[in-house]
Amino acid sequence: MSKIVLGDSRNPENYPANVALTITSPPYFCDKDYESDYSFNDYRELLRSVFQNVAHSTLEGGKICINIADIAAFSKVSGRVEEYIGISRDLQDWFREWDCFLLARTVWSKDDPWVNSQHVAYHDKIPATYVRQLPSFEYIWTYYKNTPARKDVGPITDYLSKEDWKRWVSSVWSIRSVRSNNDHAAKFPEELVRRLVLLYSVPGDLVLDPFCGSGTTPVVAYKNRREYFGIERDAGYFELIHKNLEKVENSLERDFVPPPKYKQNKIF
Repeated sequence: MSKIVLGDSRNPENYPANVALTITSPPYFCDKDYESDYSFNDYRELLRSVFQNVAHSTLEGGKICINIADIAAFSKVSGRVEEYIGISRDLQDWFREWDCFLLARTVWSKDDPWVNSQHVAYHDKIPATYVRQLPSFEYIWTYYKNTPARKDVGPITDYLSKEDWKRWVSSVWSIRSVRSNNDHAAKFPEELVRRLVLLYSVPGDLVLDPFCGSGTTPVVAYKNRREYFGIERDAGYFELIHKNLEKVENSLERDFVPPPKYKQNKIF
């Protein structure tokens, strides 16, 4: 079932059925080439269209994990110099329409904002009355389809260690962002995806990413004995995904989660 599709994630025909878990990070609404043609309303409609397809493809009790940041808006969006726009509020309203409900909100604590943002770069002419702050975190929003418990799951064969369980059920995850973004502008850290895969799926499940980018989600899914399905509209990234998957498939065997000393129930 594992597959990468070159196409538009707004097209419902590009989606599989029976998706157990979606892990994705939509493109930021900012001045990057792949978003330059969008108005903010176009961006909202893009998200709504894609996530409606995701919701309809998800199993009863399946999970949808979305890494998305509220926007420090530009003047072209808000008509003001700066203003935060809460796109996450739109997501919650939309998902309710599709019988999907919020299960968890995880804080991904990442780099200090001055590391990656020109908006808070230091210079010696910053006025004392105008110091801008940007968040050093993003949210992972996790939704479930209709019911938080899946009925199709058989005996669980992989378990979390007690130490992982204690760290992962915390609402704050401290994971550094990917520093080397030579082949993609905004890579997911593999560790972040791995935690979500192990928390919300079992071996053999189908894991979807409708904004596949460089392919971190399918790579981590493959390593942990899950099937994957990715959708990517950019032909260059489509080739990159296959190269990254080929590296993994030709290297060591898939990651194996050994039976730990303390067995913990999965989060379903």
